Amino acid sequence: MGLHERTTLDMTDTDAATRPYAPFGLDADPASSGLVPVTVDTELGPLRVHRSAIRTGSTATLLLHGAAGSWTTWTPLLAAARAAGEPLTDVVAIDLPGWGDSPGPRIRSRLTLDSLADVVWRAVTQLGYTRADITGHSLGAFIALHLAAIRPAYVTAVRLVSATTFSVLASIEHPVRSFSAVPGFTLLLGVFRLLRMGGDRGARLVRAVRHAGLLRVAVSPLFRHTLRVPRSVVNALADEVRPDSFVRAAEATRGYDPQRRWTSIRCAGWAVRGDADSFVPSRDLTGLLRTIPLATLTEIGDCGHFAHVERPRETLEALGLATSRRPLGTKNEAAAR
Repeated sequence: MGLHERTTLDMTDTDAATRPYAPFGLDADPASSGLVPVTVDTELGPLRVHRSAIRTGSTATLLLHGAAGSWTTWTPLLAAARAAGEPLTDVVAIDLPGWGDSPGPRIRSRLTLDSLADVVWRAVTQLGYTRADITGHSLGAFIALHLAAIRPAYVTAVRLVSATTFSVLASIEHPVRSFSAVPGFTLLLGVFRLLRMGGDRGARLVRAVRHAGLLRVAVSPLFRHTLRVPRSVVNALADEVRPDSFVRAAEATRGYDPQRRWTSIRCAGWAVRGDADSFVPSRDLTGLLRTIPLATLTEIGDCGHFAHVERPRETLEALGLATSRRPLGTKNEAAAR
């Protein structure tokens, strides 16, 4: 069946009561996830990558984190896959430039969406892979879509967790006019602009919030149950607050036309969002069908912006990375929003 012959809309509300919330913390030890760290030289500087110790094929399982994270944000998902007896193989988990252990480019103007995609792809090919099955979260999901659009012959699948797409793009272009689309993101971007201007003072403010024990309050918009999120997750978010990198990444999307760019995507697609995600409205999820008509869309119940941390097992199933162990009922009202 051809890519544009039918539309699949599978908006499901998983039963959250039978599985624990945020069952795994973040694990900064790559060996625990069966990964080894390597550094790849790129035009934007050294790129830190954590890869599977053994390469079993030519297609990488490429993991791209969001704008407040690093490769460790994927360790709950990797742990859930191992616990289910379906471990992910050929993993390539990247610290994007400016996050984790990958420094940002010294020349700010060199950070563009195309340059980000190029350095990510260089890491994939340098590690001996010719194709990629990409899972991305938030900003990482946006980069995954861009890679699938510019390298359609080499991207075999895109699996998106709370992809920041149409509403976030509108907010970046017109923050006042589009404020109501994603007010949380618009405010966060404004705060990060101020923190970036503050330089070291901005960094000290973040540390002060942490030392005052207010981190959980600060990150509460990101999660459905902030008090139940493991401490390692909250601490990692504080460590990865990179106002300059965040603002640069946002600016790199100015003028981007997803309707035009993403029509070249030819691979299969899966996309999920939490039903309490304040950064990705339901209309953005269903809007993906305009550019990826055969995408499988899932709304995960009792979950916020970090489905791969809050509901890792459900996320694996919804992204087609694990066998579903329960029937999922259709949530028809989501399609009408």
